[in-house]
Formats: sequence, structure tokens, C-alpha cells
Amino acid sequence: MKPMRATKAEQPEIYTIVKREMPAIHRAVGKMAKQLRGLSDVSQKRAIAELTAAWIVAIYPDDLGLAISLSDAMREQTDIILKEAWEHRERQQRH
Repeated sequence: MKPMRATKAEQPEIYTIVKREMPAIHRAVGKMAKQLRGLSDVSQKRAIAELTAAWIVAIYPDDLGLAISLSDAMREQTDIILKEAWEHRERQQRH
């Protein structure tokens, strides 16, 4: 399976795009989260997994290996975001 990680050369461009689109990302997440409010925690997890899988299949409809690789990369990115959030919260609590 081909790992779906940005190369060193690609990273600056990716960071620029994400930084520029961060307000729109937060708005989209907020809207999606509202749609999940009436569901149980288990159903929310399932809905998010189905949305993710549908998005991945739209990108790689004919290559399960690349689809799984992208799924792995998204899990890794989720872990990074969680660790950053925890670090930020700990810094806030110390001040």
C-alpha cells in the first residue's frame, strides 16, 4: 500500500492551503456536528465513519489499497489534531 503522506516539498503548500481555509473548515465542521446532535454517540461514530468512507470511495473508486491508505492517513491526522488539542488545553490550564 502506498502511504498517503505529504513529502517535505509538498508540506508548505498544504499548510498554506489549510491555514487559508481554516475558518471555512471550522464552519463546515460546526454545520456537520449540528446534524449529528440527535444521534447517540455510537450512531454519531457510525455516521462519521460512513461519511468518511463515502468521501474516500469518491476519490479512489477503483483502488481499495489507495482507499485504505487514505483512511490510514486520515486516522493519523486525527491523532495529530487530538494531541495538538490536548497540548493546547494543558498550556491554557497552566496560565
